[in-house]
Amino acid sequence: MIHYEGCPFCQSPNFQQKFKVKDYTVSGEFFIINQCIDCTGAFTQDIPSAEAIGSYYASENYISHSNTQEGFINKAYHWVRKRTLDSKKNLLKNKTGKSTGSVLDIGCGTGAFLDTMQKAGWNITGLEPDETARKNAIELFNIEGLEIYGNTI
Repeated sequence: MIHYEGCPFCQSPNFQQKFKVKDYTVSGEFFIINQCIDCTGAFTQDIPSAEAIGSYYASENYISHSNTQEGFINKAYHWVRKRTLDSKKNLLKNKTGKSTGSVLDIGCGTGAFLDTMQKAGWNITGLEPDETARKNAIELFNIEGLEIYGNTI
């Protein structure tokens, strides 16, 4: 497990627990979401190590990497995701005051957000540790150049 003593964004030791959330899809475990008092960044505390995290994403139940549309729940997920991605795009444009620019998506999964932003005229870069998700990003959205730890595929 990775335990943060300081905010991973600004290194401040001033943060507090905001939520305790359960992973209903894959592990059934609970995770703590902290928020930094200084920079307001939110982050998961006590995350699995890089060596252990792969099993959380390798599950066929993890839809953002499998991208399956089989069954009612998965179809509903895709409908909600489309609306959410449009909302994220609009939020980014409103908060930055820019209609185009560059965006970095860390943990980009199959690249759905990157695809949304690229179609809106933005330059995109994605980081994704899961090889299957990166391959799906290329296959589903023709997104090339996704990186993991400095290695481009």
